[in-house]
Formats: sequence, structure tokens, C-alpha cells
Amino acid sequence: MGQYFDVAYMVKSFPILLTSLNITLTITIVATILGILLGCLIAIARVNRVPVLKQALTVYVSFMRGTPFLVQLFLIYFGVPEILSHVGISTKNVPGLLFVLVVFTLHIGAYSSEILRSSILTVSQGEKEAAMSLGMTSFQSYRRIILPQAFTMAIPPLINSVIGMMKGTSLIFNVGVVDIMRRADLMGANSQRSLELFVDVAIIYGLLVLIISLIGRFLERRYTISERVARMTANRTVASKG
Repeated sequence: MGQYFDVAYMVKSFPILLTSLNITLTITIVATILGILLGCLIAIARVNRVPVLKQALTVYVSFMRGTPFLVQLFLIYFGVPEILSHVGISTKNVPGLLFVLVVFTLHIGAYSSEILRSSILTVSQGEKEAAMSLGMTSFQSYRRIILPQAFTMAIPPLINSVIGMMKGTSLIFNVGVVDIMRRADLMGANSQRSLELFVDVAIIYGLLVLIISLIGRFLERRYTISERVARMTANRTVASKG
């Protein structure tokens, strides 16, 4: 099998592929943070049935969840610069990675909004009434009572969405961004050893999935404990006022 699969080349290529991992990590981290923040705002707006905005956001979420990611990538990466050029705005000096980040942020924002919306609706009415009885404003009740509980319940599905998004970064080589997939493709074309390179890529993505899963478990344990403490404190406060 050695003549068909070169283990030595696979081992030698592994650190070279890692030099392009920063692109994958940048997209995953930035899009996760911005996307979940966006999803949180969308979820709150939809739960509170903000007129017009609720309908517009529903269309956006349905589009992002109902169309292939590669289509979204092409539409924004190639479509937005074309539209802006027609109104006199040049994007020649805008890094392509910025458009990629926008796509991933909008993508994870749509998915996380549905997850968070379901979690917010799951928070019991009693918890919301307890917040009102403490004299909290709507903003305070969301920040101190509703969102902490919603996030605790949402962590497992959010982590699954982040993992799916991270694996989706393997598609950005289609727009010329040099990530680990693009690097493997270029190296494979020169060495005729694509199989070894893609085994390396599979190992790298597998390790990333493992790391994200471990982070998710840590966050779930931590926020579960914090949420229980906050709930006990709120219940004691309500009891003392009663």
C-alpha cells in the first residue's frame, strides 16, 4: 500500500496545512460571536412581535435556513460588490475575507435566532412573573432572568450549529480564499498526493470538532450551575418580599 499512500508525506504536510488554519479559526470565532449576538437580537424581536420587523426577520431567517450555504456565499461574495458598484461604491480594496465573514455571520445568526427563540419561549411564565414582581424592567428581566436560562438550554444546539458552520468553512475555497482546503488542493495539484492531504484535512477538522464539543460541555456545566444559583437567589428575594 506504501506506493499508493505515502504516510511520510502525510506527516510532513500536516504542519504546512496548519499554517492556513488561522483563516478557519478567524471565521469560526468571529462569526460565532457576531452571529449569536445577532441571533439573540432577532429572537427577542420575534418573541416580542415587533411590527414589520418581525415579518422581515422571519423572511430573512427562512431564506438563510432554506437555501444552500454555497448559494448564500456566491450571492454575497459576488452579488454585493456588483450591487454596490452600480451605486458608485467600489469594493476593490475590501478583503474578500470580509464578505465571507458577513455570510457566515448572517448564516449562524439565522440558525441561532431560532434556537434562542425556542429557548426563550421555554422559560416558564412563573420566572417572568417573578422578575416583574421584583420591579425589573423588560430589559432587566431579559438580562438577569430570561436570557441566562435561555442560553443554558440553548448551549447544546448552539454548539451543534457552530460545528456545522465550522465544517462549512471548507467551502470558501470556491471563492479563492486560501484556507486549509484550498491549501490542500494546491499542494495536491503539485505533488499528486491529494489523498494524503485530505486525510490530514479530515484529521484537522476532527480535532476542531472535538475541541468545540469540549468547550460546549464546559460552558453547559458552568452556566447550569450559575443559572441555578441565580434562580435560587431570585426565589429567595421573592419569598422575602412576600
